[in-house]
Amino acid sequence: MTVRAATDTPLRVFVGWDSREDIAWQVCRTSLLRNASAPVEVMPLRQARLRTAGLYGKPADPLASTEFTYTRFLVPHVAGYRGWALFCDCDFIWLGDVARLFALADDRYAILCVHHDHRPPETVKMDGAVQTLYPRKNWSSMVLYNCGHPANRSLTPAVVDREGGAFLHRFQWLDDALIGAVPETWNWLEGWNRKPADGRPDVVHYTRGGPWFPNWQDVDYAAEWLEEQARFAAEGGAEMWAVYDFWQEEWRDNSHGRAGGALANEIRAQFGALHARAMAGALAHWRATAQGRVAELLILGEFARHLAEDDATEKAGRALAVKLSHEASRAALRVTPTERGVIARAAGSESAAAS
Repeated sequence: MTVRAATDTPLRVFVGWDSREDIAWQVCRTSLLRNASAPVEVMPLRQARLRTAGLYGKPADPLASTEFTYTRFLVPHVAGYRGWALFCDCDFIWLGDVARLFALADDRYAILCVHHDHRPPETVKMDGAVQTLYPRKNWSSMVLYNCGHPANRSLTPAVVDREGGAFLHRFQWLDDALIGAVPETWNWLEGWNRKPADGRPDVVHYTRGGPWFPNWQDVDYAAEWLEEQARFAAEGGAEMWAVYDFWQEEWRDNSHGRAGGALANEIRAQFGALHARAMAGALAHWRATAQGRVAELLILGEFARHLAEDDATEKAGRALAVKLSHEASRAALRVTPTERGVIARAAGSESAAAS
């Protein structure tokens, strides 16, 4: 195997997820991965999943404009209070390389963010949500957390559940000297910040509303977002990412503790028709991205025993997985260690396919 190895822990990115804006999260993720020069693990912060895992118990807040208004502050805990991890809202498009943002990490600080002076004139944003004004507005919409910093140890799930918006969004668990700054380009607020004189921002934040809403089609950098959405769809779209996300959030990390039979039944229910399509070459467009290749190999390999019609079909699928894993090797993909593991296991199924 010559798949490009990740020499250390991949960059960790957590994105706020809202059931009303799934497409915003999808485009945020694909744009980030497309422009990254290093392996990145991107995880959505899904409130329901965090509640099920016992990590979030805050009562519903009628003033919360998104499902991740407060769950964003769980990042240091979810990251194990070690290393650096990034949080961003889902209404971002990444035009620059996230590795350059991580390169700004400075151990003198507990967090890094853009120090906005954001005072929007609108009273309503997105899908009718109220636009509120408060100190340090939008500072918490993109935060590079020094998860191992002692000051962040106090940011526990219990504190997130107990404290209100002012304490959390103003970073009041920290001394001001521990809140470092990064350039505006890493959280450029559409409709508020001035366009750069040269080039484009590294990150566009559609804080008022983005092109996924019919009445927000004319915002700055809408064309870039719509282009990324089209590429997302052409490369497999929600169907491909559903496979990848199931592997990442359920199969690989079964934090729900569900029995294997329950997971197998869910695989059949969600992806039952995909094995035959993969065998027919109908998922070849997934191979445009490393994650799409991983998803196709999962269908033909690790998920196959739950999807194939019979033993002969499963064996044929595993043989195809071997071939595709070698293609992935030659492509020198930029993958995380866990993604590389899927490719390696598919290649290792050669003996099983021949038996």
